[in-house]
Amino acid sequence: MKPIKADWTDVVLVCRKCAKKLDGGFGPAADQPLPKALRAAIARREGGKPMKKPRRKGAGVAVVEVPCLDICPKNAVIVIPAGRPGRWLSVPRGTDPDTLLDAIAPAREED
Repeated sequence: MKPIKADWTDVVLVCRKCAKKLDGGFGPAADQPLPKALRAAIARREGGKPMKKPRRKGAGVAVVEVPCLDICPKNAVIVIPAGRPGRWLSVPRGTDPDTLLDAIAPAREED
């Protein structure tokens, strides 16, 4: 095995099927899917541009869309903070992405 270095301090897994089913409902105008709104919140917090792909370096938190997690809540998206895999969240439509980001991947102090 060969180790691969990642620049992230946190990873957030988002159910792709739930996010697609809602067709938006997040962000300032409530018109963005949750993964896109989370990436924009990360960019605002870290002072950069939103990442389109989780592999791109530069962000401290990566948002990774995963296949269906077989929970399928109504009007919500399943989110798993990788740092706490035992704590899955059902995020209802309209939740503020900045508040959600602070709850699942708090900002870390620079050394």
